Amino acid sequence: MYEGSPPNTAQRLQLLVEHLSPPSSSSTSERRTLSPSETLIVRTNSEIKWNGHGYRDTYFEFDDKGTASLTGFRYSKYSSKEFHDLRPWLEQTLRINLKTTLPSQPTMPSIHSPVVNHEFYDMIKPYGIQISFSEQDRLCHGHGRSTSDIYRLRYSNIARLPDAVIWPESHEQVETIVCASQNCNVGLIPYGGGSNDVNALECPVEEDRRMIVVLDMRQMNRILGLSKENMFVTVEAGAVAKDLEKELRKDGFTLGWGAESVEFSTLGSLTARRSSGIEKKFYDFTKSIIEIQMVTPAGTVQHASTTPPPPTTVGPSLLHIFLGSEGTLGVITSLTLKIYRLIPHRRVVSLYFPTFQTGLLFLREITQRNVVKLVGARMVDEVGLDLVQAFNTQAPNLTSIFKDVIKRYYWKKVKNLVRGKMCLAAIILESEDVGKLQVYEQRVIGVAEKFGGVDGGWEIGDHVFSISQTLPYLRDFLMDYYVISDSLDTTISWSHVQELSENVKNTIKATCRAQSAKASPWVAVRVDTVYDTGVSLTFMYGFNFWNLSDPHGALLRVEQAAMVEILKLRGSVSHHTTGIGKRKKEMFIESSSETSLAVLKSVKKTLDPSNVFCVQNLI
Repeated sequence: MYEGSPPNTAQRLQLLVEHLSPPSSSSTSERRTLSPSETLIVRTNSEIKWNGHGYRDTYFEFDDKGTASLTGFRYSKYSSKEFHDLRPWLEQTLRINLKTTLPSQPTMPSIHSPVVNHEFYDMIKPYGIQISFSEQDRLCHGHGRSTSDIYRLRYSNIARLPDAVIWPESHEQVETIVCASQNCNVGLIPYGGGSNDVNALECPVEEDRRMIVVLDMRQMNRILGLSKENMFVTVEAGAVAKDLEKELRKDGFTLGWGAESVEFSTLGSLTARRSSGIEKKFYDFTKSIIEIQMVTPAGTVQHASTTPPPPTTVGPSLLHIFLGSEGTLGVITSLTLKIYRLIPHRRVVSLYFPTFQTGLLFLREITQRNVVKLVGARMVDEVGLDLVQAFNTQAPNLTSIFKDVIKRYYWKKVKNLVRGKMCLAAIILESEDVGKLQVYEQRVIGVAEKFGGVDGGWEIGDHVFSISQTLPYLRDFLMDYYVISDSLDTTISWSHVQELSENVKNTIKATCRAQSAKASPWVAVRVDTVYDTGVSLTFMYGFNFWNLSDPHGALLRVEQAAMVEILKLRGSVSHHTTGIGKRKKEMFIESSSETSLAVLKSVKKTLDPSNVFCVQNLI
């Protein structure tokens, strides 16, 4: 917990420099009063938490016997289930004490009054654009879901919130808003589902403050066109990806997305942060984008049509300038996307390996040699496997305990698999033909056996893919027990995966020790996506902060030390699932050449000469 006032942006930046220096949701309508003469319709999210991840009815809890469970009904594999091994794992790994808690503050200590630009308000008012100045709406739209955001909401304060929230309902309304912002010097932040974890919604604290407005795009969620013959869909950018995927599947099509990354994300936000939203190699979201429509202060760039031509390769592609721009250039209002036929048969293959290294050799073999048409692949190291197993929902009994003892004995003596050293890989296979699917599975198992792999059945592999949906809820829950946790993602070449994994894990542990953390931190690494040239990795870590005066500052120091190690081996600043935002801005600049930054600044100056979209600037 902070002692005194929380650190502002400048102080956080100074902290970073010091340690880098060498030595669609449901809505309800309410009426709120802006002034004695003005009453506005306000759209609020009644199901989403204001100070945590996800839904209000979904959270972890301990019962009277100390058994952990996830409340609610949102997640069929986990909701209303008891996890009998989770509490012992948490007590042993993170040293939590059920009797020592740090509950969240019920409300924010203080919320500043909004800065209102009346000229801007008068310009948009005649067009019937919905706007709110209420504290509730500003607070809900003033943060993402990063650990830093959630920690400040629960135990501290947010220095600056947006001054208003706007819900545009058409492309033309967005053009009106951007034009008014340009004329009135009002800053804009495009907002999708608010699920970002890179502090992208953090408002700058300025001495001469101008009005900052958030554009909640979720009212623009219509499917504008669907062509089964030409295999594309045109949709407004505010559509939640999970909802679009559900609609497409009714007609036998898919965009290839898994639920975990797109549960709250809109199409516009996925495009803006260049995210695939999936773990599947076969479906590449960025390659599926045919056209986009985007409003910038310089005008509308590219027009998404309902009858797009086949892909062409004539001239430079403006599309790739917008991918990953993260709201710095304009507002995406609609997209045309390639769709795929839904493959009816799917199977998950789980494989245990003696070590993380042997698992990596297996993944490289099946990827580079195209052993099968690989749809998706993940792998957790020995530490991550312990977490997966802690989510076991089967109540222990004499039969299950006996079977577990026999299985471990067989694995250790015959297959050289030792708990605490072995890792788990999970492979997704799909086919139109069930018979071919069985052939693919046997082919994968055959390759795995060459590297000491053992078939683990489908169920635990399915958990490897789906467990990510519950981890943000677990992170919030653990804050109540003095544990703070986070993750970092990167891409790295095959030749440096093992070295990077060990270096980053050791660095995180050493940094925690240097800050006198109560116990050794929990650090795990997960392979999320495999490519011919390398893999994407996610490092997950957490530590007990019971005896620390500034846990948030400690977390930032751990993160920066880990990022330095990632950059040393030429790992990327981020993988496409999270983006850059403000959290990784300085690292992005440091890892880019001066010429690259000059080109980006030139594009920014051309499309946004008035600096309307300054609040999320990457450069």
